[in-house]
Amino acid sequence: MIRIVNQIINRRYLFFLVLFIFCLVFKIHGSSIGMYDGIIENKLYGSKTEVFGSSRALRSDEWMVHTPYYFSQYYNNYNKYSKQMSYSGQNMILGYNAPVKDITTVAKPFTWGYMIFGNEYGLSWYWCLKLFLLILVSFELMMIITQNDKKISLFGTLLISFAPPLQWWFVPHMTDVFFWAMAVTTITYYFFVVNTNKKKILFTILLPISYIGYVLALFPSCQVPLAFISLALIIGFLIRDRNKITFTKKEWPRIAFAIVLILSILAYFTLTSIDDLKLLMNTVYPGSRVSTGNDMVYKDLFTDLTTLFLPYKDITYLNNCEASTFVHLCPLFLVVFSEIKNNIIDKKDYLIGKILLVIIGVELFFSLVGFPEILAKITFFKYINRMSLIYGFTALLFTLWSIYVIYRYKIMFKKRTIIISIIVFGLSYLINISNNQLKFMPMYVYILEIIYLCIVSYLFLKGKKILPFIMFSLLIIVSSFLINPISRGINSIKNHKTTELISNIIKDDNSYWLVTDSPAYAGYVLACGARVANATNFYPDYGKWNLIDPDLKNDESYNRYANMTVDLTKNKTEYSLITEDHLHISLNYLDLKKLKIKYIFTLKDLEEDLKNENINNELLYHDRQINIYKLKW
Repeated sequence: MIRIVNQIINRRYLFFLVLFIFCLVFKIHGSSIGMYDGIIENKLYGSKTEVFGSSRALRSDEWMVHTPYYFSQYYNNYNKYSKQMSYSGQNMILGYNAPVKDITTVAKPFTWGYMIFGNEYGLSWYWCLKLFLLILVSFELMMIITQNDKKISLFGTLLISFAPPLQWWFVPHMTDVFFWAMAVTTITYYFFVVNTNKKKILFTILLPISYIGYVLALFPSCQVPLAFISLALIIGFLIRDRNKITFTKKEWPRIAFAIVLILSILAYFTLTSIDDLKLLMNTVYPGSRVSTGNDMVYKDLFTDLTTLFLPYKDITYLNNCEASTFVHLCPLFLVVFSEIKNNIIDKKDYLIGKILLVIIGVELFFSLVGFPEILAKITFFKYINRMSLIYGFTALLFTLWSIYVIYRYKIMFKKRTIIISIIVFGLSYLINISNNQLKFMPMYVYILEIIYLCIVSYLFLKGKKILPFIMFSLLIIVSSFLINPISRGINSIKNHKTTELISNIIKDDNSYWLVTDSPAYAGYVLACGARVANATNFYPDYGKWNLIDPDLKNDESYNRYANMTVDLTKNKTEYSLITEDHLHISLNYLDLKKLKIKYIFTLKDLEEDLKNENINNELLYHDRQINIYKLKW
């Protein structure tokens, strides 16, 4: 078994290439588009997309917005600007980094499949390539941290790539930021230490791709802190391994090439998207947020004990995505850090631990104490409203580094140290169980979980070789592997009568549709290829709002990232917020003409209202759920 695992590790790129091709051929993905089978009843045939697991309504950012955005690009010929969900044209690079025929696509490999193979295979390409590359880059990072310890690197790969937050937030693009941050770190390191011409050429090409990919991930709340972490680790790795550096003065053209390519593509992107970036950054939500920290409490230093159960039970006081945390033992290893430090023979190894410790210190100071606003702005920490998530990632790296040095140097902790540290660790967990957590699970469940973590901690501190790795891995498997379904194909979108009707209509008529009742239906119609006036806008679409609100009196309402629920009314058009990113519009019937709406997709019977408003119409489709009207102006 060990021999087989070693062979897979040694041929890991070939192994994952074959696995990727297999998954692509069978159109495997992890999307929750199976939700459409539950909200659109008129199936043409009964096949489902889910092979194993269940689609998650909670992941609406994925199945309701992100995936329809990507699908809509097929009907937009993958152009940079799309009027599928916008009147003035939505910049689709900003819009969840959708597939676009653009030079920036060189740094967006997850989207290539859409442009090569279309939506069905493109969806599989996106999910599988992201997961497999995440696994590979996590392994490479761990190999650098552990100086090629394959056992702990494999263990760390599981903990990082299948960390609950990265799986809950796998789509749209939060996980992308973590992936690209690790890619930047590993590729920059190898750029300086590889020793063959072929590898030097390879990493000279990969370096600018990774940096461009990182910048275009466009998620500042994670990008800013991860950039600091990546920079610190790169410096630490190169100082620790300075004897391995093969870079010479003759190779400066490699750096020049990378810098010129990075700056050229990013300058092109900025100059051609500057107006859209201004709109995005100046939105009421989320652009105007300024974080000064002080938004964590003491219990956030630990893995949230609810994380283990989130794939199986919905939480009530947050949502499952927000509640999920990285699984780590950072507080334990902080307690024993001084003893770990004293037993490290090669002080180069200590450097990486020290860097991680300093990073954790900064993160916790910002999170628990806070920065003055001026300092938050100078350091760009003003963008960070998810520091607890970033801390969890750093805490996991620190946990893995601690385990590595304990095993490498065969550190034998004093019995007293083990007992005291585990008691402190366990009691700290216990006293921080909140009332909200107790509403989710009974106390005895958390006590059992704490005992389990204490046993794992004891085994690690004792240097046991197999059991603690198995026990800790089980926590990840239980808390993460069932988050996203294993699905196949896109029948949940294709296999409906309304999909067939919409497809036939848009072949000859690319007019705008209005979809009432829920953003979920708007996402479905958008995915089918129609232009949807009220599909989610990544930033405000003033080409639309100017038509019905020329003076922009209601700018406060729609100047935001906005999911939109529309209901038609005989009264004046009004706007109200359901949540910060969900706008409700009571739209006057006469505004339909201003918006040039030709088709209405609705769950309501509008025939009498349309007649009373003197709007000529034809009922194109009717069943017990859905009505589709064609308006004749």
